[in-house]
This record gives sequence, structure tokens and C-alpha cells, in this order.
Amino acid sequence: MKQKKAFTLVELLIVISIIGILAALLMPAISAAQRNAVRSTSKAFLTGMVTALERYKDEYGYFPQFLTQRERTNLDDGSYSENFVKAVTGKDPEGRMLSASDRREYNRKAREFMTFNSGNLIQNKAGGQWKVIDGFGNPNIYVCVDDDNDGFIKQGFPNAADGLSTRELRDIVPNPQAGLRAKAVVFTLEKDGKKPTANYTAENIFTWEN
Repeated sequence: MKQKKAFTLVELLIVISIIGILAALLMPAISAAQRNAVRSTSKAFLTGMVTALERYKDEYGYFPQFLTQRERTNLDDGSYSENFVKAVTGKDPEGRMLSASDRREYNRKAREFMTFNSGNLIQNKAGGQWKVIDGFGNPNIYVCVDDDNDGFIKQGFPNAADGLSTRELRDIVPNPQAGLRAKAVVFTLEKDGKKPTANYTAENIFTWEN
């Protein structure tokens, strides 16, 4: 009977080394693909926020007041995430009906303009504040609205202070003097993931870009 030739130890080590090299070459590509998928999901979520704000404006004729008091609102500041949830869902982050005072301030008809899930609305600890986050876990979500009803966002959009190059800014906001033609925009910034206290990553994601 003819005996089957077995692999020698050296041959096995060579095969294992080749597999290791191939895996090392493929990992960056797999990681990049995964990151791009999360980025796409995050942009879709942020775009959904814009749509919710537009529906809110169509319903009431104005944007939530806490968003019109400043050029841009970072939902990670104070209770703005919770305010946003109340405004666009007609409920509090726990899913309970709004109090009479909250209805007057945020959503008087308690209309639902969008929904959240455990992947984009989290509570860091029991009894703590709720935060709206993107797919990267980034709670720094910036919102700008057109408060004067001229169809343009004139202030609050990304600028040089946000860590973007002149070329990037030219692509993102071609005409800063005129602003962005939109009722509302939402964006995130890569620089926020570099904060010493950040426990998340972040990407430059802009809802008005193709």
C-alpha cells in the first residue's frame, strides 16, 4: 500500500506563516470596509434627524426653541440630547408621555417625527442623562437650523476652528458668505474623537454632502 506523504514541520511552519501574512494584509481592508459601513449607517441616522426637524417645522411652523437660541447646538452639551428626543418623538427618553410643561416647550401635539433605539440613544448610568450617539458612539452631534426662514444656514456650519483644512472647507461649504441651502443640517467632527476624555471614535460626517 502506498503511504500518503505527510507535511514536514518546516512545511507546516511555512504554510502558517503565509496564512499569517495574508491575514495581516487583509485586516486593514476589512477594517476599512467595516468603518465605511458604520459611517454610512451614521450618515443615514443623522439625515433622519434632519428629516425629523423638517417634519417638525412643517407641523408647527418653527423649530424647537432650544435649537434656535445659538448658531449650532452640540447635543452632548447639557440636556440637549434629551430635549431633542422630546421634540422629535413626543416622549421622554424613557418612552413616557411628556409632561404638560414639556409638551408646551418641545412638542405640544406630542407628534412622533422619528424613533430611536438602543444603538443611537444611550444612558451611561442608571438615572444619568440620556445621550444621542452616532454609529461610532460619538455624542458630539451638531445641529444648525434656518431660524429666519430664508432657506439658508448662514452660521454654525464647520469652519477652520473645527480642525478642517482650507481645501476640505471649500468642498464642504463652497460659499460661506451665502451659507448652506438647507432648513437644517447635522454633522459630526473627527476632532471630537481625539479629546483626552473621549471613549469613542469620530468621523467628519455632513448631512448635506453627497
